[in-house]
Amino acid sequence: MKRLAVLFGRVLARNSGPRVVALCYHSIHPEKSFASASPALFRLHLEWLAKNCDIVPFDATLPSLASFHRKRPTVAITFDDGYADNFDYAFPLIQHVSVPATFFVCAGLVMRDPLVVARFRKLQRCDSKDVHPLSWSQLKQIASAGHKIGAHTYSHPNLATLDPRAVEVELAVSKAALEDRLGQEVSLMAYPFGKPRVHFTRETADVVARCGYRAAATVASRAIRLTDSPYAIPRIPVVRDRIETLAQKVFGAWDLLGLWHERSPLWLRKLVAPEDPAQ
Repeated sequence: MKRLAVLFGRVLARNSGPRVVALCYHSIHPEKSFASASPALFRLHLEWLAKNCDIVPFDATLPSLASFHRKRPTVAITFDDGYADNFDYAFPLIQHVSVPATFFVCAGLVMRDPLVVARFRKLQRCDSKDVHPLSWSQLKQIASAGHKIGAHTYSHPNLATLDPRAVEVELAVSKAALEDRLGQEVSLMAYPFGKPRVHFTRETADVVARCGYRAAATVASRAIRLTDSPYAIPRIPVVRDRIETLAQKVFGAWDLLGLWHERSPLWLRKLVAPEDPAQ
């Protein structure tokens, strides 16, 4: 299924218009089994992106769709969860290339809540040392360098399974904690796991808006469209991709796969590609 979708996607992408894409990374580490990329591979990604794309902050992706004069893809770089390796490995490379990035942080992880740390250990099937979180000092340094800090809930639940009040607690507590410690507004958030209809719903997005966020990120293997809601901006996941695969994703070869994931009946999608909650 995936190979066929990518093949047709390549054909369709040849005649596609201006593209705006958000990429979703998690851990950047030389050894972790769940790392999105090693530092060496991430450096290659950044070099390729800087050479072939216009890189913008995540909250500039929707406005960038109006810039139809752009000849190159517009790309936003984002990170989820809030691992310390984002500071140790990704941040210096981003600074070296001088491109913006957005870091969506799970407040309970950064606050070292034992229950949240245990949840990440279970999700990533690893030891506590592998889910070592960013410190507040590191987050402040990242923010001071001009990068955006967004929320990723407090405990990283599947929001679609919670009642509206519990969703509001997850969103409001994480927003307040980040704003209090960083001393700045937090107006962006990313849904845990991030797949539409599986991990968040329209009702979830309504709660996001009521909590004071101005935009929210999902996970879907396609470019951003003018018709996308600011509370459901798709990001393409990066999973140890070779440069060839990264280029395919940026230029549109994976878009058809992303649309199928979003629009196919849930029973069929789960039958063909069972959900992995750790992705």
